[in-house]
Amino acid sequence: MPRMKFYDLTVKKPIASRFLTGLTLLIAAVSPVFAEQAIDLSEAIDRTLQQHPEMAVWTYRQQDQQARSDIAGLRQSPELDLSVEDAFGTDEYSGIDAMQTTLSVRWQLEGDQMRARSLRADAQQRLLNAQQGQQVAELKAETASLFIAMLADQQRLKLAQESLEDEQKLLDIVQRRADAGRAPITDLMLVQTRLAERALAVEEYEHRLISLSLRLSAQWGQSDPTLRSAGDLQQTRTVPETDDILASLTDTPAVTVALAEQQLFSADGQLAGAEAKTPWTVGAGVRRHEATGDYALIGQVSIPLGNQNRTSAYQRSASAREQQQALSARAVLRALEVEARTLLIELEHSQHVIDTLTGTILPALDTGRQQALQAYERGQLDYLQWDNARQQWLSARERLLDEAEALQLQWIELQRLTGQATYF
Repeated sequence: MPRMKFYDLTVKKPIASRFLTGLTLLIAAVSPVFAEQAIDLSEAIDRTLQQHPEMAVWTYRQQDQQARSDIAGLRQSPELDLSVEDAFGTDEYSGIDAMQTTLSVRWQLEGDQMRARSLRADAQQRLLNAQQGQQVAELKAETASLFIAMLADQQRLKLAQESLEDEQKLLDIVQRRADAGRAPITDLMLVQTRLAERALAVEEYEHRLISLSLRLSAQWGQSDPTLRSAGDLQQTRTVPETDDILASLTDTPAVTVALAEQQLFSADGQLAGAEAKTPWTVGAGVRRHEATGDYALIGQVSIPLGNQNRTSAYQRSASAREQQQALSARAVLRALEVEARTLLIELEHSQHVIDTLTGTILPALDTGRQQALQAYERGQLDYLQWDNARQQWLSARERLLDEAEALQLQWIELQRLTGQATYF
């Protein structure tokens, strides 16, 4: 039996219904069957900060640093010294009759070293706190970015579903015109192709949402394919003044870390200089003379000499490292200023594009789309002209979603730079 041609399948009206039925079954087969649950951004961030695997690590890092701080405040343990002299010799020193036994305690006078170690432990604590604050800001921004990406794809899925429903209605219109001989069969082929493309778009966004759901829920150590974002992607943003943003950059996490590193370098230099000086050692004890049965107190002081050159070298090295870190901190600040200015320009541009699309372009394209449909039904336009009007309208709606997502992501990045967290 000869195979039927595509023309034979499209000229008969029931085929359109069969085509729609096939697409419906295809969409149902690939659509997820999970029961979705919505989460807002504040809850997503709270879960991240409470349950993210990296956040648990900071508890042990802080405990380790506290132990190091405690160690820095401890003195060196004193030394107990027992010495025996003039024993087990010859003649009058034979046996232990002439023996002298000395029991003494010695300890180091390390006040400068202890202060330097404590200062370094404090600097380490400040750096650790700054690094923790920086990671908190990074995790917040990462979670917010995933949330926004999901929210945008949810809107894209909704738009794709609306387009699919619209194409299904248009297929009926084209089918009627083709049956009446008022439209060529090629129009029916084109609209069926467009319908299949819309079905694939729906499938793609459904799969993307599952992927984003898994990535977002992984922020708090879970694996949930049903998660969905609850929020307003179209929320407007008031672009802050450039001077206000630049003034706030000195308190950003990146600059705070750089300054804390500089302070640690300075503390390292002070500690190196202090430890380059051999501390004085003092001792005291008791000596027993076996020959007379008498006791005597003894004392001793050990004063190091000749370490000035080593101390000076350590201080020069520490000063050079501190200056190097100071330059690095200024470089970080300058880079942040450039990035902040760029983000502010992008925010203004994205908001302008959104305003233009919603206020001018989309209303005009929507009107043109409706007029094109009426003209097509009257035979004044062919299918390609009518489809072009529809595609421009859909493209503008997609661009609106892209710009809305870009604006929110730019806002999140600006918040990350400045260390704030007013995403929604």
